[in-house]
Amino acid sequence: MTLRAAIAGLAAVATLVPAAQAHISVSPENAVLRESTEFTITVPAEGGLTTDRVRVLFPSQVSVYAVADAPGWTTRVLRRTDGRLRGAEWTGGTIPPDQYATFTVLGTPFEEGTSVWRSEQGTTNGKVKKWTGPPETGEETAPETGPDAPGPAWAVEVTAERVQAAAAGSDGGGTLWAAVAGIALGALALVGVGLLWSSRPGDLPPDGPEDDPAP
Repeated sequence: MTLRAAIAGLAAVATLVPAAQAHISVSPENAVLRESTEFTITVPAEGGLTTDRVRVLFPSQVSVYAVADAPGWTTRVLRRTDGRLRGAEWTGGTIPPDQYATFTVLGTPFEEGTSVWRSEQGTTNGKVKKWTGPPETGEETAPETGPDAPGPAWAVEVTAERVQAAAAGSDGGGTLWAAVAGIALGALALVGVGLLWSSRPGDLPPDGPEDDPAP
């Protein structure tokens, strides 16, 4: 597979992302147990309306300890009675139709399984879209619920070890880049041999007499 073909394949995959994904999502989709992780919350404008408020509740399995500043927005941290962070709310900014915004937090998962990130977004016409329903699972896509009924919350899987990429996707890319690296190393080796050959003495000195063995 050529590099150009690999890039074209990635572009084709990107065009296959379904429109049903246009709700509040969290990445990465897989997190590692007891590993500090930056979670990115992506909020697209909903239903052709302008979003002006975002509220996210953190899963009980993830201990969020820091919330990044979001330029153009006012951040309010929500706390539990014991002082731990339980969520965050962003107001004062806007997400116009056909645009999106991202918000980031730092957290550490401490329990394996499915962590559910429930959220809601308010719009400039006073409506609130809740994303608190059961998360989508596998290949199933939740039906469109409209502006008033809750849509699916987002789920992040917490595993004891890092999830490896799918074999079909990783093998092809790995083989391609391994071939590129091999070609580059081969070229460097040839250059090194050429330098050594060009720098060798023109005439080698004659061999000296062999030492006579001790009598």
